[in-house]
Amino acid sequence: MKLLVTSLILALGVSSSAFAQQVTVDITLNPMGDFKAKTSDVKGEAVVKGDEVSAQNIVVNMKTLKTGVELRDKHTQKHLETAKFPEAVLISATGKGGKGKGKIKIRGIEKDVEGTYKVEGKVLKADFKLNIADFDMKDINYMGVGVEDEVVLHVAIPVKP
Repeated sequence: MKLLVTSLILALGVSSSAFAQQVTVDITLNPMGDFKAKTSDVKGEAVVKGDEVSAQNIVVNMKTLKTGVELRDKHTQKHLETAKFPEAVLISATGKGGKGKGKIKIRGIEKDVEGTYKVEGKVLKADFKLNIADFDMKDINYMGVGVEDEVVLHVAIPVKP
């Protein structure tokens, strides 16, 4: 379960290049440690109108999440059930003044999310927390080290006016 959460976290990695699309997931381990899961296989863009932003159908290829450790990557894919659920989708999101709300679908389960964002040039960078137990991922552990239920996603997508 915790490895599955780790895979989700790698979708939140943010790059500073103008049209970078990346997700990096920050995953905390118990009793100690942490790691990041990342992918650049993200499709979609945000729309900026004045001080408001919106996005729809931002698709993350969960099969491309990498943690930096091959065995952990395999465990993450197993817990995320990427053979059955290859994509995570931000169905829709809106924001104003640096705060946003949306609906995300992971492992076939839709949940509301809230977070913060900022637009830097032509890139929208958003951060939000997820509880992996909400997506039916529980008690993920390997050799006595477990994944905490809360993960932090960092998403970078291009914006268009």
